[in-house]
Amino acid sequence: MSQPSVASRGLDLVNEWYDRFESWLLTDKRSLYGASLARILAGCSVMGILITNFRVRNLMFGQGSVWNDIAQKGNDMYWPPRLITSHLGNTAFLFYYLLVILLAFLFVLGWHTRLVGILMLIGHISIIERIPILGDQGDNILRVGTLLLLFLHSSEYWSLDARRRARTKAEPMGPGSGGILAVVKNLYNSQRVLPSWFTNGLHNVVLIALGWQLIMIYFSAGWFKAQGPLWFHGTAIYYPMQLQEYKPFPFLTDAMTHVGVMVGLSTYVAMVVQIGFGFALLHPIARRIAIFCAIMFHLSIAVFMALPWFSLSMIAFDSIFVSTSTFILFDRWIRAKLRPVADLFFDVTDPIVAKLPGRSKQPSLASSAAD
Repeated sequence: MSQPSVASRGLDLVNEWYDRFESWLLTDKRSLYGASLARILAGCSVMGILITNFRVRNLMFGQGSVWNDIAQKGNDMYWPPRLITSHLGNTAFLFYYLLVILLAFLFVLGWHTRLVGILMLIGHISIIERIPILGDQGDNILRVGTLLLLFLHSSEYWSLDARRRARTKAEPMGPGSGGILAVVKNLYNSQRVLPSWFTNGLHNVVLIALGWQLIMIYFSAGWFKAQGPLWFHGTAIYYPMQLQEYKPFPFLTDAMTHVGVMVGLSTYVAMVVQIGFGFALLHPIARRIAIFCAIMFHLSIAVFMALPWFSLSMIAFDSIFVSTSTFILFDRWIRAKLRPVADLFFDVTDPIVAKLPGRSKQPSLASSAAD
């Protein structure tokens, strides 16, 4: 019997890889814990941006932002959402501003997540992009990431939608007016109305798109840093941290920048982590190290450079790379610590509560697709 040719073995290997990818793509939704945490933190970022600018809302985004009219000319990228706020008076704009904050809060809670998310994103863009010259890359990644979150199943855990799904049953859908009513009812109850293979595929494809977006952000930022002489010599982070705008805690900033070893080490670590982030995801141990370093990197930016909402947005979307097993262990630890308090408000034997994810059964520690 003749041995299979190299081409035949190569074709068999390609078919095997294709079958594995198809199974990964269509059989289940990946990184559901990460998507749920990303929803919560992204909503907190939107709330944080709006709340911290509440006192200057009219000057920056309302009627007082007339000084920004010249800068807005020729910048029609966000003209549809801006039409919403361009003609609002101070009182109307106040109520609109508070409404968007409320929508962000409901998005964090996971209440009718997709509908609320769409309205929140439109409201957020219509306010923030009234003054594009003060925007930064944190606004960009928050906007892009939140848009992609709308196509992810981000309400599987830690959401009111998950609780509603546990309380209700999916209505059978068929032709006629009864079928339409069943679809509407299922949508309201956050039940499935589309085939699983389609929703699984859409979720996973968008998850790949979001992951690729983050990888390219890190790689491009790190690569451009590597081409600069200040980064090459390990002194780059010293100079921006001398600006008053980037010194929320002058004592901490001075304590760090006065130690040359810390400045050089921080400069090189930031550059290496950003360039190597995408490559580190290919190995489980390297992935954990890279995610930890990225989180610490963004926490440092939040504390030392007064950019908390940019940092929170990046940490939010980085969470999709954390394995399911890690989230399960963390979830168990949190539940054990909070159970004495939770038992004061919830009956742990309630069959409805028991249906919620993680309440009635011990989830397996199988690795997520990020592994």
